[in-house]
Amino acid sequence: MRIVIRDVLELAASDSIFAEQSALAEACLIFVEQLIDQEDKLTVIGMGKFGGGEITYGADLDVLFVGENTKAAQQILVAMGQPSAEGNISPLDARLRPDGEKGPLVCSLGAYESYYANRAQLWELQALTRARGICGPLQGEFEEMAQRLWRHAGQRENLFAEINGMLERIRRERGGGSDFLQFKTGTGGIIEAEFLVQALQMRAGIWNPNWTVAVAELAKQEALSHSEAANLKTAYHFLRRCESVLRRRADKSVSALPREELEQHKVARWLSEETLESFQEKYAGAREAIHGLYLTRSVPGK
Repeated sequence: MRIVIRDVLELAASDSIFAEQSALAEACLIFVEQLIDQEDKLTVIGMGKFGGGEITYGADLDVLFVGENTKAAQQILVAMGQPSAEGNISPLDARLRPDGEKGPLVCSLGAYESYYANRAQLWELQALTRARGICGPLQGEFEEMAQRLWRHAGQRENLFAEINGMLERIRRERGGGSDFLQFKTGTGGIIEAEFLVQALQMRAGIWNPNWTVAVAELAKQEALSHSEAANLKTAYHFLRRCESVLRRRADKSVSALPREELEQHKVARWLSEETLESFQEKYAGAREAIHGLYLTRSVPGK
């Protein structure tokens, strides 16, 4: 409740709100894991925005389970997905594991290494950009293995072309209706900004699960100019704020603006914009800034 109030009253920056939401979700997960896995043999790795400490309202927690205790992992999945007397906590999503839903829920460290080294697709190696240990005895070993294979994948000659192909596939498969409304998967959307930064991280070997910190590191290493980094962060955070206010209202995943003008007026007010026109101008400007930089920095074949 404190997080929501501070968010609504704009008493904290978006990064702080995302970090606090992630910390709350992580604390709940660790508490549940300790109740179930009392011998502390299971290792949980955060992935996606959970790994990056950047989740918002209505988010699932992307995780990997390392070890041998499949029963404990199953119990944790069930416990995190059940409503409680105090409300719901964040459910877990373990589909980023080797072979996805068809693969075993829990794998040994050796099995992960073998999979990533020999059978993983590029997007699975790219996803390791945000791998972060949450709890368990093998956190450090998993992160070391993940970084080593991730850096090796970053040296592929056609890295940017492959990542661009994945982005286009996401747009085809997940997009729907007006591209302008699709602030997550659309042109110049959230995923495009994330793929750009992850591609530059992989090429430069700059490991950091947090998107904002990664952008700062890229600027420090001159993989982005300081002006490019500043403009990218401003645009990305504006789109994340759009996502956050919509999810805050619905308490579920939302990835597009509402079609109705009246509903867009509400979004503008939630973002403290005086008019719908000023909101739409900022929104379009953010999308254009992200896409322009993406075209400049991630042209296939570079």
